[in-house]
Amino acid sequence: MKRAKAVIVKEFAHILRDPRSLSIVFIMPVFMIFIFGYSISYDLDKIQAGVIDLSRTDLSARLVKAFANNRYFVLQDIEAVRGGPGEVERAETALREGRIRQYLVIPSDFTERLREGLPAEVGLVIDGSDSNIANLIYQYNELILQDFMMDIRGLQGLFKVGTKVYFNPEAKSAFFFVPGLVAVLLLMITAMLTSLSISKERERGSIDLLFISPLRSREIILGKTVPYVLVSFLAGSGILAFARFWFGVPIRGNLLILAFFMLLYVLTGLSFGILISTTAPTQRVSMIATLLATLLPSVLLSGFIFPLESMGPVLRAIAWVIPATHFLRIIRGVVLKGAGMGSFLWEGLFLLVFSVVFLGLASRRFARLRRARR
Repeated sequence: MKRAKAVIVKEFAHILRDPRSLSIVFIMPVFMIFIFGYSISYDLDKIQAGVIDLSRTDLSARLVKAFANNRYFVLQDIEAVRGGPGEVERAETALREGRIRQYLVIPSDFTERLREGLPAEVGLVIDGSDSNIANLIYQYNELILQDFMMDIRGLQGLFKVGTKVYFNPEAKSAFFFVPGLVAVLLLMITAMLTSLSISKERERGSIDLLFISPLRSREIILGKTVPYVLVSFLAGSGILAFARFWFGVPIRGNLLILAFFMLLYVLTGLSFGILISTTAPTQRVSMIATLLATLLPSVLLSGFIFPLESMGPVLRAIAWVIPATHFLRIIRGVVLKGAGMGSFLWEGLFLLVFSVVFLGLASRRFARLRRARR
């Protein structure tokens, strides 16, 4: 026991001298509980919706008010999709661009038919790209419409709802999750490729040759990033082709648009990986840091599995600084909805800014390493 006691004391000394391991043991579980506790939820509120009121009567106004005064829906840009020529086209464009999740169409003869004791049907169009969310939205609509019929006597049996589900009418989960997997895997692969580049040279000692070279730090960082762009783009194209021909995921949009944004996304992942490589001392640390920084946030906080609408404001703000969040909107919008380039200008701008910032920080970090060696 005396000999064992000596080993025990030695191990405690090692543990206390390694604060990084202690932080992982105590801080990581709390962080995971915080993330999972707030992100694992399919309860939705403040769903963006539109209403096309062609009747414009007191009764139709009461129906619009029923959708406006609840915790489930927020009538976004209601005046822009209400009345006037082209209202349905505007609503469909908003649905395709992801600005709304559904829209309700109240026909012009809605009130007149009900007053005459004839059945009147309203149209409900739901974004079905995510089958789970679409099912919840349908249930919320049923609750609101049922309360509306209960408030107004005599509507039972006359009030009907015609529902259409766009983009994924068969409610196949693969159509939603597989494009998301493409985004998650592509970010992880691209970041992993460049995250090992500088740390590998640091372990081998060949980094000193770069330090004494006449090249500027930003030129070295750019030179280490560019060769992987083509490799990563081809890998992403292969993943997308596998999703198309093996899982049967339809590609309804323009492939050139998707290729352009995928190139930006690849550059973002490579830039992030090279930044990690300038910070991590070894390849092992680089690999672990890359997995934690790309896989975990991309799966939990990007909207890949859990909808952003179900998250709190803090996590939703964090989601906006995750590159996968923006590319997920792009790939699902182009692949499933056939949206055009104009629908994702902000997302493309975010990816471009991420790339420039990551490359700039990596260049500054590498320059600092060079000065420390002199």
